[in-house]
Amino acid sequence: MNPTLLILLVCVISFSIIEASAQVVASDTFTLTVKSNPNILFIGGGGDYKTGTTANIDAAPKTFEDYTFVGWQIDGRWADGNPITVRMDNSHSAIAIYSKDKVGNIVIDEIPKVSEITVDGTIYLPAELPLSFSWVDGSTHIISTPSIIKESPETRYVFDSWKDKNKESDRTITVDSNSKEFIVLYKTQHYLKPITDYGTVVGGGWQDAGKTATFELESDVVLDKKDDNVRYIFDSWDKGDYVNSPSNSVDLTEPVTVKAKWIPQYKLDIKTSVPEYNTFGTGWYGQGKQVALIAEDELQSSDSDTKYVFDKWVSKGPNPVLIPNAQTASTTITIDQPYVIEATYKESYRLNVWSQYGSPTGGGFYSSGEIATITLPQKEEIVEPNKIKKVFAGWNTFDARIMNQDVAKDVDGSSAQNLLVIVDKPLNITTTWKTQYYLDVQSQEGKVKGDGWYDLGRMVPISIDQRSTPPGMWSSSVFEKWTGDLESTDLNERVVMNQPKTVIAEWKTDNTPGIINGIILAGVGGIAAIVYTKTQKNRGALSKSLHMENLPFEKFLSLRKKPQENTPSFYSKPKKNILDWLLGRE
Repeated sequence: MNPTLLILLVCVISFSIIEASAQVVASDTFTLTVKSNPNILFIGGGGDYKTGTTANIDAAPKTFEDYTFVGWQIDGRWADGNPITVRMDNSHSAIAIYSKDKVGNIVIDEIPKVSEITVDGTIYLPAELPLSFSWVDGSTHIISTPSIIKESPETRYVFDSWKDKNKESDRTITVDSNSKEFIVLYKTQHYLKPITDYGTVVGGGWQDAGKTATFELESDVVLDKKDDNVRYIFDSWDKGDYVNSPSNSVDLTEPVTVKAKWIPQYKLDIKTSVPEYNTFGTGWYGQGKQVALIAEDELQSSDSDTKYVFDKWVSKGPNPVLIPNAQTASTTITIDQPYVIEATYKESYRLNVWSQYGSPTGGGFYSSGEIATITLPQKEEIVEPNKIKKVFAGWNTFDARIMNQDVAKDVDGSSAQNLLVIVDKPLNITTTWKTQYYLDVQSQEGKVKGDGWYDLGRMVPISIDQRSTPPGMWSSSVFEKWTGDLESTDLNERVVMNQPKTVIAEWKTDNTPGIINGIILAGVGGIAAIVYTKTQKNRGALSKSLHMENLPFEKFLSLRKKPQENTPSFYSKPKKNILDWLLGRE
């Protein structure tokens, strides 16, 4: 049997076995394909390998019949060494490249045969290759080949190097004993075309055949160029190793076109009429998405002076939207385009009413513009009985708008206890009180004037209705001075009320009436004694004349009630004054 046919038969049987075994290989293994080009012999090392292992490929014979080994290509790229090893992190193809020998000492060829080669100005077509020349040592020759040969719009061949590692596509050689072959090595490239309607892809273009090419999107979120409220979110690639990732890769065994899929999203901007309060829900949503609108039924400002009560949802953007149950704080809408929706609130303001004394009413929350009635039940507050009290002096409104400015005073002249306030912002209303002190004016005699309650700083006149009391039998009382919180001897005085004060009228006893009355009584007593003596003398004379010596004096006096014509001379009125009579001058 022809040895060549035997080798081909062995190769066919081997490949059949490999293909059959590949059907039962576990998912965690990769396949290594080993062959020669042209397919003239079998080289061992191919098969299925576990991920991450290293495959050892048998050495390719340097010559086989009239073929000479050129080198190995792994996945279309030239590899150094013979034999070689391959790490199995993917499925790979290893090809031993052979060229057919020609007569002559110099061989010129290219792998693969895809372009003409110019030798010393003569163009040789791919079908004429390989070339064989018998050149004399020391002779100089020019060999050139195109850098790029385009097979189709998406596949091309790119000059890689010469077999001797020279990187010049146009080269000048000098023949020597080591000059045997000049082989052009081309690498195949396929065009990777990632397509995206939005954004930019990095990594497309011409890629070496057999290579795993990577590409990625600069961003997986892209704003619409005409409307910032519309954007596109990356969804997936239509092919590749990582179709759901912005970074993807493909094995380029042929030209590849891959396209990114995008999902449009619309911005939902939810606002509120409450400062610095943003409710839940603002964001980006896909078309047809059901979105919940949720707002607080009631809110208070950070200082608790303003209260907001939910009113309704209102569509405010350029794209109107129908909002079901717009008067409820929780509802849903369907996203079909960008929307701007506002949760509107009614404002209520706190009216703070404070008083140091008393218990005013009317404070609390009021709707904007509402009129509040503030009332103070009592006007006075006793701090210390009969000493200090506070009297309502008016309202401090802090520039609040009030309704009853024209009735700020009651009929008695004091500040009005009821106040009507327009609540158009948070307000503070306080009361003002004036201090009054009690002036206690005391006196054991007479009537005093001036006691009572007086404002701080008031000059209060005090007085007593008389300086002395009516004299009695033996004495009388005379005002002496004021004591206590006032020292003065004036009957009429003034007291400065800067604190509670007590003023006492002091009296002294005057004994002059007793002395006078004593003198009078003493005089009366002396006169009575003289009268008595005189009477006794006259009585003796009468007794003798009437022979009534034993008649009691009382009888004598009773007899005197009816005087007779012969009345004794002692009863008759003295002709001179009584003093002469008493002294016996008559």
